[in-house]
Amino acid sequence: MSNYGWLKTLLMFVIAFAVQSTIGDWLKILGVGPDFILIFIVSVALRFGAGTGCFWGFLAGFSLDVYAPVEWLGANTIAMTIVGFAVGQLEEHFLTLNLPPKVGVLGLAFYVNDMFYFLITGLEKDVVTTLFLTKTVPESIYTVVIGGILFYLTSGKKSDV
Repeated sequence: MSNYGWLKTLLMFVIAFAVQSTIGDWLKILGVGPDFILIFIVSVALRFGAGTGCFWGFLAGFSLDVYAPVEWLGANTIAMTIVGFAVGQLEEHFLTLNLPPKVGVLGLAFYVNDMFYFLITGLEKDVVTTLFLTKTVPESIYTVVIGGILFYLTSGKKSDV
């Protein structure tokens, strides 16, 4: 990735973070909103591979941990780093994914991210089950729909940045 590519990806990260923290609240339906930061991590990892996905996953998770008032500092960092690396490995070891598999990978990445987050924070089984049914499933569906639209809109604009 060239210097211009890093700057472009940094700008995309800043935009994703800004959209998540501002417009994301307006897009909520019954308290459920899409995760633009996870969409960003998955798209970067699919495009540039495991190392870059791991780096941006770490940066995004760390930013969320610092920005959000949570008591488990580092949980988002670890979960998103794992997701960035795992998604990047999928792209490196398989053929280039078309739109439907990319959307499927986004959905899987959402579940993996939340499960690692719940595991790291040490929540009880009943709490995890409730959060899974009331938060993870609806938010993953919303994120997959929004991510699928964004993947479709950007599918023809692949460049080697």
